[in-house]
Amino acid sequence: MLGPGNQYWHFSSMSVGVSVGWERRIGMFPTFIDTDGLLYANTRFGDYPHYAPSETDRHGTFTGWMLLSYKKPVKVSSALEDYNAENLVDENVKTFWVAQENGENQWIEIDLEQPAVVKALQINYNDYKSDLYGKIPGLYHQYSIEASLDGIHWETVIDRSENSKDVPNDYVVLQNPIKTKHIRYRNVHVPTSYLSISDIRIFGNGFGKAPKPLKKFTLERKDMRRGANLSWNAVKDAQGYNVLWGIAPNKLYSSWMVYEDTSLDIKSLNSDQTYYFSIEVFNENGVSEKSPILKLE
Repeated sequence: MLGPGNQYWHFSSMSVGVSVGWERRIGMFPTFIDTDGLLYANTRFGDYPHYAPSETDRHGTFTGWMLLSYKKPVKVSSALEDYNAENLVDENVKTFWVAQENGENQWIEIDLEQPAVVKALQINYNDYKSDLYGKIPGLYHQYSIEASLDGIHWETVIDRSENSKDVPNDYVVLQNPIKTKHIRYRNVHVPTSYLSISDIRIFGNGFGKAPKPLKKFTLERKDMRRGANLSWNAVKDAQGYNVLWGIAPNKLYSSWMVYEDTSLDIKSLNSDQTYYFSIEVFNENGVSEKSPILKLE
């Protein structure tokens, strides 16, 4: 798809497969043609905030806003068995939280553990036992988001209590970023029988330091040369790692985000192609420089 400013966008279907086998989500990634005529999509931090095509001087680039909510302590008003609060912050599209009731008395509170500057939030609702099929008019979601530094005094920073639109994956950029430590979601209305949310994602930046770069990693070709295994030692204060690779040192166009783990098996290589790999480390404060590039022949 050709977007504003002759920038291309690549659409990708991503499997969920929880409710039914064909359950999918659609991803959209900025796509470019390099000076050698090679078409590539930028999927680095692909589901983190990026600048829109209308931002002509930086369209499609990563904002640098990091994920602040990953595996943080969560309290909820209620939960059905096996659909616990922890599912709200695990970055797994296959898991979700379900409240015991569906009404205005339901809430979620996330403790960021350290003060941070919050710049955007995303609410990913889930359709647990919705019994809604096809395109149904009149659906809408209503909620509010409150913030607090001390967990006692709260202020409303997002008010969707009178929203009239269907926003199952609502993403809101705060006009005025806030320094806060606690975020609270208050339900007003959802169009489904159950109040169910897959993830509440909080983006911004902490006040600490970005992690140090990865010094080295091991790389081995496997599976009749169609795969590769990478492993490395954990970096202090790392939240995760981006594995980057491509067909030349200056064309590391492919990426794979890894949370917490220190190894990765890739099974999508061409057997007769030489590849180049690098790894960058990230946490709530920022991203490290890339590791030295390794060649895989």
